[in-house]
Amino acid sequence: MITITDDVFCYHCRRYHPAAEMTLVETKGAKRWRCRKSLEHGRTSPARRDDFGRLITEQNQRIRASSTAKTIPYCVKEMLGFGAASTRETA
Repeated sequence: MITITDDVFCYHCRRYHPAAEMTLVETKGAKRWRCRKSLEHGRTSPARRDDFGRLITEQNQRIRASSTAKTIPYCVKEMLGFGAASTRETA
């Protein structure tokens, strides 16, 4: 159960918001939380909605790129030549 003091993840903008700013929406296969800001922008003119969508897409791509770089295991980095061991010379 969600209380007013809890933060809820918005699947659209990928951020946490206070529960009071969120709305539960039904998508094709699931119910998801979405912030009111994203819903309001969805109801504006197509040009403004597209601008907002591009902004959110850029943010999501930056988040994805930074989290992907952090999740590569050290042994894989080492194999690919990015680890400290790859800089040592073999005798």
